[in-house]
Amino acid sequence: MAGILITGGTGTLGKKLCQLLDAQKTSYIIGTRKECNDPAKVTMDLIQNTGVREAVAGKELIFHLATDMKKDTEATQNLLKALGGQSKVHLVYISIAGIEDIPFSYYRQKLASENAIKQSGIPYTIVRATQFHEFAHSIITNLLRYRIGILPKKIVLQTIDVSLVAKELVNVSQKTPENKIYELGGAEILKLGQMAAIWLKVTGKRRWILNIPIPGKLGKALRNGALTTRYRKKESSGFQQWLENYLQIAE
Repeated sequence: MAGILITGGTGTLGKKLCQLLDAQKTSYIIGTRKECNDPAKVTMDLIQNTGVREAVAGKELIFHLATDMKKDTEATQNLLKALGGQSKVHLVYISIAGIEDIPFSYYRQKLASENAIKQSGIPYTIVRATQFHEFAHSIITNLLRYRIGILPKKIVLQTIDVSLVAKELVNVSQKTPENKIYELGGAEILKLGQMAAIWLKVTGKRRWILNIPIPGKLGKALRNGALTTRYRKKESSGFQQWLENYLQIAE
């Protein structure tokens, strides 16, 4: 049985990670909540805490990519309990750049998960990434789905190619764990309004846009670039280039 377990292996990042491992002919097991007979998958549920101990047994490397908007910390704690403080496993956890500065419940969950990992005694590497291009595309598509769209004002983003994040996960997994946090972001920093303008240009759609400010500490943090990082991946494509390629593939 493979010594690598991937939680969240069927998500956007998980699929890219699996592609890289496949290219290296590296064996792995994907954790899934669905019952299946696929030898490359194991049934486990981090929220219900079922099958987790069996899934992690004998694993030397665990990519923890699975997440939950409301129960991310609980899921991570269940994984850590199943590992029982093992010192021979390398836990690689995907997190988000800027989580200390964003007063948003999901980000607090991710930060609490990081802290739980740090205190577990299990050798770890945490990779914090900025939002993927897919995230911005999804948000803009949703906000501008009608002829009159509502757009949060002056939010600053630094989206990145998900393939580069997957590559970073592989790179850090091949190192001896040093209980460190790595951070990476895209090559360009744009306001959401600029990205929406790119989206309209590339898709050829026309919209009336109402710019609405996000109030309070959350809005201030988003306007001040809390979702960005100084650790830029210059090889990351810009949002327009990514969107053009994405829509061309989707046709």
